[in-house]
Formats: sequence, structure tokens, C-alpha cells
Amino acid sequence: MSDEESKEEAKPAKKKAPAKADAAANAEAAIRAAEKAEVTAQKAVEKARVAKEKAEEAAEAEYKAIADEVKADASKKSDHTFKRQSEEIFRRAMAEPEFFLEKKDRFPRPILSADEQEKITRKAEMPKNQIPAYVPENILSPEFGGLSNYERGVSRFLEDSKKRLEDMKNDPEMTQKQIKNAENDIAYLKSIHENYYIGMNVFRTAKGGRDKVKAR
Repeated sequence: MSDEESKEEAKPAKKKAPAKADAAANAEAAIRAAEKAEVTAQKAVEKARVAKEKAEEAAEAEYKAIADEVKADASKKSDHTFKRQSEEIFRRAMAEPEFFLEKKDRFPRPILSADEQEKITRKAEMPKNQIPAYVPENILSPEFGGLSNYERGVSRFLEDSKKRLEDMKNDPEMTQKQIKNAENDIAYLKSIHENYYIGMNVFRTAKGGRDKVKAR
């Protein structure tokens, strides 16, 4: 083997050596960066833990101060009797919502669980009938002559409209359009009075009124 051939074989070995060194340097740099990031993360976690502890201590101190204030106010002698203190919603002196003595009531409620949501859904899907029982004797009072306030009001409007129509017919300055509008108003009042009266007949028949209507 000649000297030139041996030199040509040695050249690739020299090129591989710098590439290996670069890879080692990159790996070492990546390790140092990872260690630095880990240290930074640990510092951030520690900082967050300290901040959380301070916030909890501040909230606890605030709660104790408010509780002491409420207890001091409760111990003061009042000039009036107030037996329902637990039902008080607003502080009258401060005109603001009252702080409750229980600590759990000062914070928002957690999100409902799946069981609680399902329970509320069942109540909504199966509502209970809360309509009062049908008692015909209580529908209309005898002192009103068997008429409701609505019917008596419509009757008064109807009488006033008829009287106004008569006055308009005797007035020569009134036009035919005004008289026609007055007649239309009277017809409308008669229709709503009749519709309401027919609907109320179910209740006016007292006991068995609906059965009589169905039997027709």
C-alpha cells in the first residue's frame, strides 16, 4: 500500500471526529438546559406554595375578624325584639348583604355532582300538581251579585259607550266616521263580555258544572 492511499483512508476519520464532538457538546448543553429548567420549575412551585399559604392565612384572619365583629354586634343589647335573626338577609345599618356565621356559607358552592344533577333533572321532569282544589262556592262572592270585577268593568264601559254614541248621534258636528268607530267599539265590548260570560258559565253552574257541559 502506498503513502497516498493511506492518507486518503485517514481523511474520513478526521471528519467523523468533529461531528462526534459536536453531538457530545449538544447533549451536554441540553442536559444543562434541562437542569436549569427543573430548578426554575422548583422555584416556581415553591413560590406558588408560599403564596397559597399566605392567601390562606389572610383569608383565615379575615374570617376571624368578621366573626368577632358579628359576635360583638350580637352581644350588644337591642332596643327592639327580633326573634328571626337567622332569616335576616341584609344588614340594615350597612345596607349590604350580611356575613353569615358559618364559614362554608362565605364561599361559592362547588359544581354539582352527577348524582345531584340527575336528582334535579328527575324533579323537573316529574313535576307535582300544585293547583288548588276546585271549589265552585269560592269562585264568585254573593255580594257582587254573581259577577266578577272584569264583567262589571266591561259592563260599565259598555254603558258609557252606548251613552256616548247617543250623544254623538244628536250632535250635528259629528261625522259618520266617528259614529261608525263608536259603534265598532260597542260591538267589540259586547263580544269580549259575551266570550268571558260563556267561559265563566262552567264555574257558575257550581257543583257538577263541567259534567253538565260535557253531557251536552
